[in-house]
Amino acid sequence: MKKKYKMSQLIDPNDIHSAAATWNGFIYQGKVALYHVLKLINEKDSVEGLHLQLDSLEDFAIVRYENEEPKPVTLHQVKAVKSISYLRYKEAFEKLEKRKDEFPCDEEAYFHLAIKNEKSKADIEGLHKKLKIYDYDGNPYCKIEDLQDEIKTQAKNCLTKFNLNHLSNDHYLETLSNELESLITENIVSIHAQNHLPNGDSINKSAYYSTISLNRFREIIIVDLTELQQDKNYFIKKLKIDLNRYYQEFCFEFEDEIEDNTQIKLHLYLAYFNGLTNPNFESFLQKIMPHRRVKFSTLQEYKDNSLFINEIKKGFLTILNGIRNSDNINSIGWTDNDNKKYFPSAIIDSDNPRSRQNISIDIMNTALETLIEVPFNADYIITEGCNVTSVIEESNKSTRINQSDIDILNNSTSAEYDKITKWKNITLIELDKAKQKLNGIIN
Repeated sequence: MKKKYKMSQLIDPNDIHSAAATWNGFIYQGKVALYHVLKLINEKDSVEGLHLQLDSLEDFAIVRYENEEPKPVTLHQVKAVKSISYLRYKEAFEKLEKRKDEFPCDEEAYFHLAIKNEKSKADIEGLHKKLKIYDYDGNPYCKIEDLQDEIKTQAKNCLTKFNLNHLSNDHYLETLSNELESLITENIVSIHAQNHLPNGDSINKSAYYSTISLNRFREIIIVDLTELQQDKNYFIKKLKIDLNRYYQEFCFEFEDEIEDNTQIKLHLYLAYFNGLTNPNFESFLQKIMPHRRVKFSTLQEYKDNSLFINEIKKGFLTILNGIRNSDNINSIGWTDNDNKKYFPSAIIDSDNPRSRQNISIDIMNTALETLIEVPFNADYIITEGCNVTSVIEESNKSTRINQSDIDILNNSTSAEYDKITKWKNITLIELDKAKQKLNGIIN
């Protein structure tokens, strides 16, 4: 039986803290929200009038509108932590119960677990009678690494429901999942954009009202995406999803080592990456991967030249985690006491003579081929563990660099070739040494 709302019951969105400002847990929460939306589309005859709300009343909520105000149907709190201890979650369980009292919902308040708890579903619900542990096809939890497959299963069930079985193959399900997930990513980006507009709404207000109709998800499902043009823009969307997934896995793996203020710093970086326009995102990728040409206009180029998980997690994200807050050099980068500028990379080569020479050759060849500018006029490129005093001197030790190209640019006054001459002065510095130079500086 549905609860009735009194006309006097008003929720001021500015009183509800939204974690959208820090992208707090967004990646996992967004995937869990997508799973639940697909489950609703599968189970219900119609999802008309239902909307997804992110990072407002709870981590996410399903709401309906009454007098142009969102009213909660179900509340959902999501916890992606590794602990099996009941006590680790007790405060969060109590918080969800309190939220249900503050914001009465038509149905239930659900708690989503990413790992099996020491207490059973029945035990937890017995201790916390105002919440339900969310059920994933008979399991009271869903591991982070399994969630993408669970989403694809629900998407496949949706195709069956709408008599689209002929589309149900792995490649199509991947495409469909990406398009659905992009709805959620774009929603969060929009919330941030609104916040930065002159006289724009607060994050809290934007998150409260910027809901996504479940019919929008349904519309994507019932449209044949086989004709979707798989061009550069399509693959950039996939690359952003890849980056988000690697970020979530990184935070989950190192949750005990990442302090709260560092977590906020990483969230803001991710918000910045997701908010980049396609051309700027492509340029950003090339700058953090100066050792490899970024090309992804076709599926094969995407597979061969895009983000490698180890480079992003062990290199780029580890650097962002280890170095203090950016000095706001185009939203990422640092300056030391000698006014030398530093930029992070995804380079994870080891510090031995062969690696130093090979990475220098790769950087120079990529620079000559693409004529990319040195990232933000950096003096140092930070790597996971490789030190090179001079990229050009190191690469000159090999015949694999076309010396005639170097000679041409040395005698050229072209602005394009000037980009490469700047590369010649670049130093690669390993993370530990960069931390010594940068982390002692007070922002």
